[in-house]
Amino acid sequence: MTCILVCFPGAPRPCEEAIRKELALDAALGRRVAELCSSAQEPPSLKTVFWTLASEDIPDLPPGGGLYSKATVIAEAYSQLRQASGRRWQKGPHGAGKPTGTLSDSSSDSEA
Repeated sequence: MTCILVCFPGAPRPCEEAIRKELALDAALGRRVAELCSSAQEPPSLKTVFWTLASEDIPDLPPGGGLYSKATVIAEAYSQLRQASGRRWQKGPHGAGKPTGTLSDSSSDSEA
């Protein structure tokens, strides 16, 4: 497959205001993800965080893509929060989460 991109000299350039709005939206989504994770007793799954955000009225989302176009931003914020927490939650026998205190990979979990 071949793709040809034709750029005309008079084409509009990205507006500085639009770029500022995009960065502000990314920061607001990151803060909201942090709020959702910190307010829960047990860390929510990324799916739960996304569904919660989808049910909220978030201004300045891109038309056409909405929250789904920001899925990468949300996933990155979630991942950074989980790594920064220094804890990994495991499901206990009754479904309750318990902190292990450290991050570990799945190979060490199978050795325990």
